Amino acid sequence: RESPLAAAQRLWSTGAAELASTMVLHRLPRALSWATVSLCCLLDTSSIFAAAKTKCEHCDVGDGFEEFLKEPTPMGGGDHASDVHVLWPAHVEVVPITADLGGWEPASFHEKLAQEAVRGWRAFQKKIVPKLAKGHFIRRQLEQKHAGALNDAFFHWQKSLFEESGDVSKSLEEQKGPSNTPHPDANSSWPEMNGLPEYQKLRKIVDRLSRRYLARSGMKEEQAMGLNYSIFNWAAVHGPGEFHGPHTHVGEYHVAVFYAQVGPAGGKLRFGDPRGHSPPFGRSFIHTPQSGHLVIFPSWLSHMATVTSPSSDLPKDYEREPLRVVFSFNIGPVTGPLPCHHWWSDPTGDMRFQRQSKIDPELLGL
Repeated sequence: RESPLAAAQRLWSTGAAELASTMVLHRLPRALSWATVSLCCLLDTSSIFAAAKTKCEHCDVGDGFEEFLKEPTPMGGGDHASDVHVLWPAHVEVVPITADLGGWEPASFHEKLAQEAVRGWRAFQKKIVPKLAKGHFIRRQLEQKHAGALNDAFFHWQKSLFEESGDVSKSLEEQKGPSNTPHPDANSSWPEMNGLPEYQKLRKIVDRLSRRYLARSGMKEEQAMGLNYSIFNWAAVHGPGEFHGPHTHVGEYHVAVFYAQVGPAGGKLRFGDPRGHSPPFGRSFIHTPQSGHLVIFPSWLSHMATVTSPSSDLPKDYEREPLRVVFSFNIGPVTGPLPCHHWWSDPTGDMRFQRQSKIDPELLGL
């Protein structure tokens, strides 16, 4: 006779989701029944079938960090060894882009990007915002009562600009349908930023290092190099007292942050422990950024920009406090962030590596 579980699996495969779940609930042990109840309550059946039929272009992920690891140790016929698995590391890469940090681009690279970002940020406040009608989606962001309201509004305008291929007029229209992902070579910001050679070079750098990052995470190199993805970026300008609270970008392949300008009181980049906050976990990693740094990390890794200190905390002989200027990048599918029922396919979500470790029983006194 066909077992209850086998029958349930067969019915799932043919699309009879409700009947299958009912059979499992009535005929399997209580513990498994509760698990099935949770599954059926949390997942829409159409999402399950959609995920099962998906032909993923980025899921062929194996061991990561191959460029850093020693080759596996050859084992003789009489050797003893254990298998050592390092599972699910959070892969953070800090790249010095400009020469003042040991990189290849001149220091003027980050300086020009910062100047244009600040100019565009001020133009947004003085020229764009005053023309917005009451109740406009960008104005609603500005009316929020928190320290990041201005940058949130600036972000939403830039997102609209990206979707409208840099068309300022269209970017201010209320969206009535699904958003668009422009061609990779299309304009992606306001005209002056698009016309800046350093901006175009930054996007090219992120594209190349992004593919390298995915390959290091375990994706096959030819797959990473040929992956058709979207790069959405936006500038944020932080003054004294501003910050960006903890958040993730789940659904993207990974994210990146370029620091165009960091003053002595600029906020730091804090990463939260993905294992949770209960002891012995709850750790944090704090990166002190410098102008010219590019930081690349998984989309699921919680991060925040700590508070940019007020001017009163600066040395008395420091005349002017520069604004903290960053460019953030979402690197993900051209169709938009992966929906929740496809999160399992995140190429950095199952990163691992494995090696054999030789065991000498005599040396261990065994």
